[in-house]
Amino acid sequence: MQELNLRYFHSVAKTGSLSAAAEELHVAVSAVSRQITNLEQRLSLKLFDRQPRGMQLTEAGRLLQAYALRNQLEVESVITQMQDVTTRQQRKISVACPDGMAWHFLPSVISGFISQYPDTRFDLQVVDSVRASELVKEGAADIALTFSLSPDIGIQVVSSHSAAIGALMSQHHPLADREALYVEDLSHYPLTMSLNGSTMRYLFDVACSLSGIKVHPSFSCDSLGATYTMVCEHPNMIGLCSAVAVSGKTHSEGLVLKPLQEPQLSLRSLQVQVMAERHMPEHIDAFLTFLEARLKAACL
Repeated sequence: MQELNLRYFHSVAKTGSLSAAAEELHVAVSAVSRQITNLEQRLSLKLFDRQPRGMQLTEAGRLLQAYALRNQLEVESVITQMQDVTTRQQRKISVACPDGMAWHFLPSVISGFISQYPDTRFDLQVVDSVRASELVKEGAADIALTFSLSPDIGIQVVSSHSAAIGALMSQHHPLADREALYVEDLSHYPLTMSLNGSTMRYLFDVACSLSGIKVHPSFSCDSLGATYTMVCEHPNMIGLCSAVAVSGKTHSEGLVLKPLQEPQLSLRSLQVQVMAERHMPEHIDAFLTFLEARLKAACL
């Protein structure tokens, strides 16, 4: 397949429209349509369903789109490596993750990696877990670190770690001496948790429903930093989070993270994700190895 065919195909697949692709490529709509038709004829496959509202990828088209994305990223990687031979250009890694990982854990990991590899640059995109996976599939992020309940098509899970939800509180809290807690125990104290829509809130609400209780949080917010501050400032406040999210922070602030016994709160996993079948450059592979070591230590 010629590069021009793939470039036109990729633009139509991305925009979902011949006219939008033509505008993006600065060519006539007829030129875009001709390239797509020629590509379909050469492959003897239908790549798009022509619909009144635009171009819908067929199953064969989605496979070709995944290949085109991998091809584009690998070509860019080869070009970067060639440039590095003569220019010592800085190496860049794009990571996407939800707020829980961006507040402390991931910046700490990245800082440690930069100390060892000072020529590496990072872009960190803070989005929800679903969007983080989408960014990897689109090629807009190299790595996603996400909380997940199930695998996703087009994604390779490099590793998966327990992300059980626990109760964060002061070491002087009345419940701090308990070995383990139940959601019913939390209902007697002020609670801070994420807003509706997160996997954490969903699993907690399921656990409460199965236990036959209703818990009304005193403070709802999707910022782990805000949750952490609330627990630090209020002597009886309890926050919900995973151990890895606050790894290395609880002891310094006089906090403890207590396990919750409801099995629903252990269903979530923390996944390191990359694009399926993509060949990774050496510097990204090195960071994945570094990240994996830190995750294993934090999840013990």
